[in-house]
Parts: sequence; structure tokens; C-alpha cells
Amino acid sequence: MNILKSSAIYSFFTLISRIFGFIRDIIFANFLGTGLIADVFYVAFRFPNTFRRIFSEGALNSSFVPVYSKLLNQPNNTSANIFAGNISLILLFITCILVILSEIFMPIFISILAPGFIENSEKFNLLVNSSRIIFPFLILITMCSIYSSILNAHGKFALSAALPIVLNIVLILGVLTAHYFEGNILLILSYTVIIAGILQLLLLIFSIKNNNIQVSFLNKFYKNGLKKFSKLFIPSIFSSGLLQINILIGTIIASYQSSAVSYLYYADRIYQLPLALIGIALGITLLPGLSKKIKNKSSAEVFPIIEKVIIFSLLLAVPASIALFTIPNIIMEILFQRGNFNDISTTSSAQALKYFSLGLIAFILTKILTPIYFANEKPKPPLVFALITVITNTFLSIVLFKNYGFIGIAIATTISSWLNIILMYVHLHISGLFTHSKKIIIPLVVITIASFFMGILLFFAAEFYLKLIISNFFIKLILLFTIIIISIVSYIVLISLYKPFSYASLKLEFLKND
Repeated sequence: MNILKSSAIYSFFTLISRIFGFIRDIIFANFLGTGLIADVFYVAFRFPNTFRRIFSEGALNSSFVPVYSKLLNQPNNTSANIFAGNISLILLFITCILVILSEIFMPIFISILAPGFIENSEKFNLLVNSSRIIFPFLILITMCSIYSSILNAHGKFALSAALPIVLNIVLILGVLTAHYFEGNILLILSYTVIIAGILQLLLLIFSIKNNNIQVSFLNKFYKNGLKKFSKLFIPSIFSSGLLQINILIGTIIASYQSSAVSYLYYADRIYQLPLALIGIALGITLLPGLSKKIKNKSSAEVFPIIEKVIIFSLLLAVPASIALFTIPNIIMEILFQRGNFNDISTTSSAQALKYFSLGLIAFILTKILTPIYFANEKPKPPLVFALITVITNTFLSIVLFKNYGFIGIAIATTISSWLNIILMYVHLHISGLFTHSKKIIIPLVVITIASFFMGILLFFAAEFYLKLIISNFFIKLILLFTIIIISIVSYIVLISLYKPFSYASLKLEFLKND
């Protein structure tokens, strides 16, 4: 399996999904803005959606795929089928219990996770009611996550990347229906989340059957597999879902400032695009192949594969980080500023995005370095690092929030994410799980220099744009795409001067098998 080719497939469908996501957010910004209803829905949706990101992009994939992939390599797939069925039933039972308890104690649950809403009784009651409708989405998305992981282990990455398209389309239809038929927009959006979850699950079940993948339910327990899974799963919730945990902490703290949750949400939506296209795509596609090879190959063969993945991630991550840092206001204005999303919304969301962009490389590297531990079935180190990082993030968020408001939360998330990367790199080197070669130095220098010049070009392009007085959305959008395309072309030209990054060399890398 070619990891780069698989990640490109995953990235392509993720890009299509995110395009629909941006369309959804543009519509949401227009009809919801950053007011009361927006804050309530984003917080209500944040809770189960955080679990979705932790499970599907981290915990389940990191703990399930290594065990399941190795069982698939056995002479027959019986053990793998039984293991998949066992995990599905166990997670279904656990999530049902969690949802039932949450429905009963939702006011207490909300008081803990969004304490800033308590002072406003209307806001608090709306959040409780909306959360009770949305929270069963956790059951659906957990099942979606396990079936996506099954498909990933079989080298089928397209559907798991494309699934959010369903969610985005259903939410778009929901908000448009509520607006044009003058319905209760919060109530309708809450129910559309559940409808989307059902559709996603049905698509996955159909895909598994269509690919002749067997999942054995109520047959017998595969104790050895379950033991390995449980050993990996609990640590992976914290380590693989580190960024989402930090974002959730940020949401809790931001609930004390009016509209802060919405500002952080829109900033999160922008930087999550390169994170998904680069970090999550490479991390998810790296894990199955690495799990299969790590037992049979020496470090001399495995290390170059990991290093190659890191180089290619930085090839995209560094310029993406610089771009988001340089033109955040233009991005926010063109994509979202209309209707209830005003100048203040644009400026505030852009400020948050600017500071999040400084941590983008760390966010992406976390998605790539974490699978190394789980492929080696060593979940404890990233768990310890994650706990240190979460404590650091919480402390910094509280301190900085008092002085800088919601901007302090973005700064805290960035600092704590870089701390996590430093801890992981040091430990990977000391433990012998991964060490960079000297060959990485030249590619890093080339990427840095090319990204620097691209940043200068973006800066002057932004200055030119700000001098223009344009009100037409489509002209603004064309200008944004023109600026992005010119910067991408300039970057590609510069990096292609280094032979390993030339078109012919990159094409060869994507075509060959690892």
C-alpha cells in the first residue's frame, strides 16, 4: 500500500467534504451570525462532534486498526471478523449508557461543560434542550467510526473521508428549510444532526457488505484482541484526541465571553481544513501499513517511511501555516462576512485564526507521530504527554483568557501543542522508536525558504486587496482564489528547483509501493 497515494485519495474526498463544510458555514454565518442561537447550536453540536473527531480521527482508529490489521494477516479472517463484531457491540452498549445518563443529567452536564451559560437562563435552557436532541448522535457516530476503521484497515479510505459531506448537506438543507418556512431554526438543526448520523451509518453498512467484509456478531469473544484493544483505546482517547480535548476546554472557558464560542468555531473551521487534508489523512493512512510492517521489518526499513511522511506533511503544512497567518482577515471576510456576520465577527475570528495558525504544524505532526506509538502497541508515553499538555493548556487558557479574552485560548492551544511535539520527539529518539536521519535537513531548508518567499508574496497581495473597494461577493471570491493560486504556483516553482521535489520525482513517489 502506497501511503502517499492513499493519503492523496483520503485528502481528495476530505477536500470535497470541507468545500461542502465551507458552504454550510457561509450559510450559517449569514443566518446565524455570532449571536445567541449560533452560540447555543455550536456548543450543543460541539460535544458529540468532539467525540466524533476523537473517535474517528484518533482513538478508535489508533486502537482498533493495529490489532485488526494484524488479525487480517492470519491464514483466515475469522478472528478479525469476531474481533470487529465484539468491539462494535461493546462500544454500542457503552455509548447507549452514556447517552441515557447524559439525557437524564443534561442540566448538570451543561453546567460543567458550559458554565458561562448559567447566568443567562434563556441561553442555558435552549442549550439543554438542543443538547438532549443532538447527543444521541454520539451512538451513531461511534458506530460510524468503527465501521470506517474497518474499511481503513482494508485500504478503503474514500468513504470515511467523504462521510461528512452527508452531514454538511443535511445541515444546509435544515437551515434553509427553517429559514424559508419560518420554522424554529435551532430545533430543526438539532434534529438534522441525527438524520445525518443515520444516513452516514447506513452508507457505511452498505459499503462493508458491498466489499464482502465480514463482521461476526454474537459469535464468541476474542479475548486476546479485546485485551490489546482495551490496552490501546483508553490512552488513545487522550493522546489521539489531544487537540479536540484542548478545543473543548477552550469552549468551556470561552462560554464566559459573549460570542467567543462562535469566533473560535469559525477559526477552527478554517485551520481544520489543512489539518484534515495533511495531518489526519497521512496519520490515518500511515497506521495500517506501519502496523503490518513494524513486526517484520527493522528500524532501518521503517524509519525512512516515517521520515518521508513527515517531509511530505511539512511540504504542505509550512506554507499553509504561513498563508493562514498572513491573510486571516481576507479569508474570514470573503467566506463569512454577510448577514449577521459583521465586521466585528470577521476581525475577531481572524485574530483567533492567526494564533491557531502558529500551531498548525504542531497539530499536523501530532497526527503523524502518535500512530508510531500505537503501531508499536506502546500507548502509555503519548498518554502521559497528552495529560501534561492538557494541564498546561488549561492553565494557560485560564490565565491568558483573563488578560486577552478568547485570543488567549488560541495562544494556549498553540503553545501546549508545540510542547506535546517536543515531548514526543525527545521520547521517540530516546526509546529508539523513531529517529530522523541527516537527509531531512536539506528538504526542511528548501521548504522553509520557499514558504518564506511565498509569505512575502501573500503579504503584498493582501496589501493590494485591502486597497480595493469591492462589494460583489463573487469578485471577492475570484480575487481570493487568484491570490491563493498565484502563491501556490510560486511555491511549487521554488520547491521544484530541489530535484526530489520536482514533478517527476513526486509522481514517482506516489506511484511506487512502500
